Amino acid sequence: MQAHERRLLLFGFGYSGERFCRRQQAAGWQVQVVVRSEETRERVEALGAMPIELNNAAMAVSQANALLVVAPPTEAGCPALEVLGPALQALTPAVSERDRQGMSWIGYASSTAVYGDQQGHWTTEDSPLNTASPTGMRRLNAENAWMAACRPTSLPLVIFRLAGIYGPGRSALDRIRAGRARRIEKNNHVLSRIHVDDIVSLLDASLQHPNHSIYNVCDDEPASTSDVVTYAAGLLGVEPPAPEPFESAVMSNAAERYFLESRRISNARARSTLGWQPRYPSYREGLKAIFKGEAAQQSA
Repeated sequence: MQAHERRLLLFGFGYSGERFCRRQQAAGWQVQVVVRSEETRERVEALGAMPIELNNAAMAVSQANALLVVAPPTEAGCPALEVLGPALQALTPAVSERDRQGMSWIGYASSTAVYGDQQGHWTTEDSPLNTASPTGMRRLNAENAWMAACRPTSLPLVIFRLAGIYGPGRSALDRIRAGRARRIEKNNHVLSRIHVDDIVSLLDASLQHPNHSIYNVCDDEPASTSDVVTYAAGLLGVEPPAPEPFESAVMSNAAERYFLESRRISNARARSTLGWQPRYPSYREGLKAIFKGEAAQQSA
């Protein structure tokens, strides 16, 4: 693949999207980013990427070799599909990795919320989609819409179901410092997580080996929120928050729904198909790396 001749379009420029942009720029890709605010435009320009106005997004995707959508869906559907849908019908898949005239990869970032409650069982890409939450339903509807849009022309769609994302500036360490961390304890409640850098590496592995697939994006060790908060507190040298039984804890409806779903997400498909493995196989390695990085910045 001649990466320096390839053009990538990003729709969504949040926590994961910005890091993916940086990685592909370093690999020689020309990166364009659909911007929907002046603040995003400034961030895109600061990275040396090219901002694309919303009304020019359809033309940009017609000239792109790869597309990544990380913007979350709303109740009305996926904002990227609303804008790009008509242009997708005119696209043709690349006949080879070197084909600069076709689309070689479309990545859609979804969520493991589509699985809903799996009662703590290991969950693969073929597990039943039991979502009952508003978030999970929006994600599932968006997945189906993207598959329907790409199927007629066999566009190379890859769906990534992301577990709970954490990383520098967005982890249990930050919640403890801000006084927002809680140790809600519920029997047999576990969920999966993924460090933002491991998301980027998996996306990159898929981009380099495009195929029609669905991948779970998670680390190797599902864990309870209580365990994660306790470990983070230990790194910071502070006492963890007192445990709160789920049955008596006061929380928002959204937080309560979080604890009503338990699942252990498997990343076996990404490992076997893409040869990918997480740099941070559990929350312990991930939090420790974040903590060390913060200490290095403070001493610099």
